Amino acid sequence: MTSIDDKIKQALSEEYNDIIKENDKIDANPFRQMGVGFKGKMGWMYVGVIIFGIIFTIVSIYSIYSFYNETEIKPLIAWGITIIVTVLLTQIIKMWYWSELGHNRVIREIKLLELQVAQVIKNQDKP
Repeated sequence: MTSIDDKIKQALSEEYNDIIKENDKIDANPFRQMGVGFKGKMGWMYVGVIIFGIIFTIVSIYSIYSFYNETEIKPLIAWGITIIVTVLLTQIIKMWYWSELGHNRVIREIKLLELQVAQVIKNQDKP
């Protein structure tokens, strides 16, 4: 064994391999990543953000409809500003949520690395 990778591979037991396989399944599908996120400590916040995103999307669609049916200038400006603001808020929510999914993925990978390093140290301490 010349490299740390070989030591890590040798140190992993079936339990760790199962954890890695499960992690690979989660990382392969963004919908599974979302599901795992809702079960965590920040699940309530993710639900709230999704609800606000849906509300802003509905308001945007209604504003677009009203904008095209309006004939006077003042309401056109108001509906146009509403469209811009709600679309921007929707995009901000999407960017934040997807960055959180990436953040959660990095945390899962770090936890796996910690488990692997702990297993290597445990196996090195054995005579």
